[in-house]
Amino acid sequence: MHLISELSDHLEMLPKTVSEEKMIGKKDLSVLESVLFLHAIEQCAGKRRASEALATSVDTINKYIDNLEQDIGVKLISSDTKGCHLTKEAQKIVEKSSKIKDILEDIYNIRLENQEIKGEVRVFMALGYASYLAPQDYSDLFDVFPELTISSFTAADASSINFKDFDIVVTFNELDSHDVVLLSEKEVYCGFFASPKYLADKGYPENIDDLIDKHRLITRYDSLLKKFVGEERFRRAKICFKSNNVLSLINAIENSAGIGIMPLSFALQGLVCLDNIVCDTPIRYRLYANKNTKDIPRVRTMINFYKDILNKLKDPVPVPSLKDDPLPIIKKQLDES
Repeated sequence: MHLISELSDHLEMLPKTVSEEKMIGKKDLSVLESVLFLHAIEQCAGKRRASEALATSVDTINKYIDNLEQDIGVKLISSDTKGCHLTKEAQKIVEKSSKIKDILEDIYNIRLENQEIKGEVRVFMALGYASYLAPQDYSDLFDVFPELTISSFTAADASSINFKDFDIVVTFNELDSHDVVLLSEKEVYCGFFASPKYLADKGYPENIDDLIDKHRLITRYDSLLKKFVGEERFRRAKICFKSNNVLSLINAIENSAGIGIMPLSFALQGLVCLDNIVCDTPIRYRLYANKNTKDIPRVRTMINFYKDILNKLKDPVPVPSLKDDPLPIIKKQLDES
């Protein structure tokens, strides 16, 4: 396969997000092919050897070189009794052509790096974080790194685990261990969420007191709800369902049992955030790594993966609302309050 054909295949896979005048068209690809034929002639000291090295014919090389000469109006090949030689203009072009090969080498290196990311990564995740992680993110990860395996263990907190047994720890807790290092720490803002069906049946709370007095609430035992609403309101609250299992809480909210506090990114899952009741109590997530394995390529890949997830949780898209008000961004409300 010609070098430029390899480059063309990669270019065809890129999303067409640039304007037409900046795109590499078929004419450009033909010119690049001709340039690489010139490079081969120079490297092989002649057309015949170049044709053998590239598994093509001399006629094909002549055709491309002739087209390039016509396009730029410059003679590129001269011949004498000793054979053909590149003109000074052609030599200037060849000096630039090595950059094309460098691009191809970079592409191949990406492929090789991906092939090196294989094997098992041992991850501990606090139960709440494991539930908040969107499955489609894993799907994209395994599409890129098909030889990667994640062994995940979850518990309510990290107090009982041996950190030497894990490569990565994602938790709410602040850890004091010589075996791990803190790599990232994010405050993730939350909101009150309900299903569209619940709000259609029970109405949209007007304010925090309306929420407490007239609506069913869903919460963890060690929830943010008490911290957010205060002791007096919490005693009045109609808590219909509570659990230490965040997945159960999410399921209850999705199935219209009541209203609960979750990260703002849950707006992406089809739930409705009560944009008129701003929850200013964030959840703090911490990402730790085993200091002895953190620089292994497969572990580093997963570290970057979880960093990206934390950023998505921290800065979600604007949340949908059933109210007639303009679509708000709750974090902006928090910044302004």
